[in-house]
Amino acid sequence: MMTITVSANAKYRAASSANERAVIAALRRLPPDYLPEVLHYIEFLDYKINADRVDAEEEAGLWAAVEANQRYKQQHPDEQLEVHETGADFLKAVADL
Repeated sequence: MMTITVSANAKYRAASSANERAVIAALRRLPPDYLPEVLHYIEFLDYKINADRVDAEEEAGLWAAVEANQRYKQQHPDEQLEVHETGADFLKAVADL
């Protein structure tokens, strides 16, 4: 099993290195006027990748908070909020406070 993993990692590194060399060769063939546009595109891709990851992490955190809140409510039904139909009902409920 270890030999398969090492072999797969070596193949991935070799392919990745070949891709990097191809990209560098392509960039060297571009006219210098295009390089600022290429840099902007690379910066956009970097921003998009990071923004997507942050959004996914944030969404997972929010869902975890919602689920924790729902579990808490199930475990503590006596702590549920009172819902008042009218303002007068509310005033009656808080008159003793």
